[in-house]
Amino acid sequence: TCTFTVIVSDQTAPGITCPANTTVAGGANCSATLANYAASVTATDNCAANPNETQSPVAGTTITGTQIVTITATDAASNMSTCSFTVTVADQTAPSITCPANTTVAASANCNATLANYAASVTASDNCSSNPTETQSPAVGTTITGSQVVTLTATDAAGNTSTCSFTV
Repeated sequence: TCTFTVIVSDQTAPGITCPANTTVAGGANCSATLANYAASVTATDNCAANPNETQSPVAGTTITGTQIVTITATDAASNMSTCSFTVTVADQTAPSITCPANTTVAASANCNATLANYAASVTASDNCSSNPTETQSPAVGTTITGSQVVTLTATDAAGNTSTCSFTV
């Protein structure tokens, strides 16, 4: 007779499924804080009921632009599987714009006036774009009679807009 020992060894990596690519809103400096995506991953293993899941970069990391997030599932035998997805920080915040006060201009001999470039004198700011585009309606050079409401629009690089109005 002879005897021998059979050792069962787990050599199968866990299965893992990552969430879909996602977009998050950018905050104050067009940045966002990574969530704990490891908690939303589905990981299974043939031997371990709950494979350990880790995330890189870790939850709480501040990101800008586009970040690839990798989740790793590790079972008790140190077998590993990874999956990755993209988190994109998007500018979803409109710029702010402050109009000048209502203003009075002198009329010409024909009782009309020409609109100046009021967009050049406004204050506009944005969380992501350093210089939002400022436009004016009616356009600079428009001839007006009586009073006219002028609308100024600030547009950031993501296409978000804000408006303000005043009377000339």
